[in-house]
Amino acid sequence: MSRADQAEGICLVACQAVTNANADDSQAYVNQVRAEIEAEAEARRRRDPELQRREREIERVWIEVAPPGAAGDQGELLLDRADRLATIDVDVPLGAKPGIRQLKGAIRKVAYWYLRYVSDQVNALNNVLTRLLRRFDERLSVLEDAAGIADGGGLLDPIPEPDGAVAELVASILGAQTGRTVVLGCGSGVLVRPLHDAGIAVHGVDVDALVILPGVRDGLDLRAVDPGAHLAEARPGEFGSIVAAGFVEDLGPASAQRIVEQSLVAASNGTVVIVTGDPAERGIVERELRAGRGLSPATWAYLFERTGAAVELVGTPDPRFRTLVVARLS
Repeated sequence: MSRADQAEGICLVACQAVTNANADDSQAYVNQVRAEIEAEAEARRRRDPELQRREREIERVWIEVAPPGAAGDQGELLLDRADRLATIDVDVPLGAKPGIRQLKGAIRKVAYWYLRYVSDQVNALNNVLTRLLRRFDERLSVLEDAAGIADGGGLLDPIPEPDGAVAELVASILGAQTGRTVVLGCGSGVLVRPLHDAGIAVHGVDVDALVILPGVRDGLDLRAVDPGAHLAEARPGEFGSIVAAGFVEDLGPASAQRIVEQSLVAASNGTVVIVTGDPAERGIVERELRAGRGLSPATWAYLFERTGAAVELVGTPDPRFRTLVVARLS
């Protein structure tokens, strides 16, 4: 039986299992099939060093060209990459050209005994380091869960995006502002679109690479980058204005204060607009799952006023984002 026939047979069996079993059994079966496929793939890698080398080369190219977050959770993705790239292979490819292949083969035989001795020691060290990284990651996850700062295991719904009326209002507030505008937590680009259409130099960033895709397809400059990191890495005075939405509702007081301080540097003499709901108006489920996260517009205004900024609270027709915080820095 060919591999294609085997793959088709596996798919047919999986489909039948999904049809006849309940959801838990179906998921367990899918996980089993995935584990078997991965085990077979790992066995092939061990049997065929050339396949292993090509896979590592593809992985290196992917690291260079892939936007952050494009292939899944960044923490787990980086750990997987560390595992795959940690092994140094001294069995270098020979190529296919006659003569050159034989020459390379002779050189490889001469150097192999020494390089293997060195690579074995380096590989052993890399193996320990990657295992240590995974241990740190596991312990950090436990601490985040205990402190209530993890993502809630998927229980939390994403923060909804504001409606078009809020986006137009933000655009009108920033219309006279000079310099580039950045929208932190841009989502699909609702807040970016009217600024872009008005001819304002603007880009948005969001940690979720899948969420930004609709806006990217529509021609908006949206980037898969962590909003907090993007602001922290900005040059002094890089932005004329900053809009922060979405992710700000998952920040605690200390993190919010950092956003304020970093905004003073990145948008000195500019304008900052905070688009956030009031935690006091959340439903009971969201209030409990997001306990300790997010600040009210009044508190955001207080944090900016302490820096000497002129702050205005602007009402909107959006039932969730009733009040915008507009801080004009000086």
